[in-house]
Amino acid sequence: MQLYFQNSFVKLSYDKVQKLGKAEWRGHLQGAELREAYLLCHDMINRFSLTRWLADDRLMGIISPADLKWSLEVHVPQMAKSSLKRLARIPSKFEHNREAVDTMINRGYTFEQPLELKDFENEHEAMQWLLEIPKSVVPQHQLIHLG
Repeated sequence: MQLYFQNSFVKLSYDKVQKLGKAEWRGHLQGAELREAYLLCHDMINRFSLTRWLADDRLMGIISPADLKWSLEVHVPQMAKSSLKRLARIPSKFEHNREAVDTMINRGYTFEQPLELKDFENEHEAMQWLLEIPKSVVPQHQLIHLG
């Protein structure tokens, strides 16, 4: 993975070959810092046409009501319209963060984009799922039918 951006709250990295991006969140971001981090995520996704995303939210703190409102109006629509096809998430240990992110996810379902989203307990399982090839893109002659 190549480092794209890092500060004390977030580390963003990507793999061009696997079209994979990763955000590792730490602490409580708010206001301009959170919005900048989200916009950097979008920039990285667009710049490298990423189709897979790992959101490691385990240490991400509370999202304020104002930041949640902005996220629902700006961040979620941009994610829904991006090149992403799969998003794996390791949820925050903080309940208030999980509630805010669940609100964002539910808003994302209102868009007509085919983005698969799944929660995991650890990075290994999340990466396995992200990197597997969905059956829908495997040519039929390569599928093995067990009867």
